[in-house]
Amino acid sequence: MQSKVPADFNERLVESIDETMTALLSKGVLDSLYLHLERCFAITKDELPYRLETFFSILEKTFGSSEKTIGKAIAKRFYFKLRLEFDEKANHNLREYVEEAKRKLQNLPPNN
Repeated sequence: MQSKVPADFNERLVESIDETMTALLSKGVLDSLYLHLERCFAITKDELPYRLETFFSILEKTFGSSEKTIGKAIAKRFYFKLRLEFDEKANHNLREYVEEAKRKLQNLPPNN
């Protein structure tokens, strides 16, 4: 069975993070955050899809409980890019939304 997850799935996720963080905080704050991630945690922008837990732990330390709002905003934009319906769940974090998106894509009927 062939995967229905698009080849650019992770790129779309990183784009969603970039766009949402820029819209909410500014490009300068996003650039500073990426620099901090790389210098202090050895996380590059391309590694974000694989290190979401660490990324959101850092956001929580930096922004407090706002990290949940940021995660949901990123997830909404990501689902839009994937043409999936976004169902907000009270206790979901971004990693859980990403896993759910993969499951939804796997369960799409052919020709979608």
